[in-house]
Amino acid sequence: MSFDWLLYVLVFIFGYVTCKTFYFFKEVRLGLVMMDISQALSLHTIVLGLENYYFTRSIKISELKKANASDQVIEAYKKNFDEEIERYKNKCIEEIIKIHPNFYRDVLRFNDWDSAMRFLNGPGARLVKNFHNK
Repeated sequence: MSFDWLLYVLVFIFGYVTCKTFYFFKEVRLGLVMMDISQALSLHTIVLGLENYYFTRSIKISELKKANASDQVIEAYKKNFDEEIERYKNKCIEEIIKIHPNFYRDVLRFNDWDSAMRFLNGPGARLVKNFHNK
């Protein structure tokens, strides 16, 4: 008779531990999905900003041409602009990586601008699309 109660207690403990384990894995998965979505949205926002920035570059170049600026001045502007954009891209990726705790850095799908764009054009595109559709 006493073994029946022991069995009941052990089955209850097993069920409780199993439930907590599955809940833990579900929450970890949800956290990783949310991290992927936030990374994709961050990169998407940065890219949209860069598109607008490049548009202002073309306007500035046309204004320089209207003002009869020399080719040297225009080329210098283009060079400075491109260097500034590269610094901005690198700084954005560094900051995204830096805000993640060391534990999550192994889960990051990118470590530089090129790999970030591969992520954004691959699985990130689906995440951004799904986010905008909701």
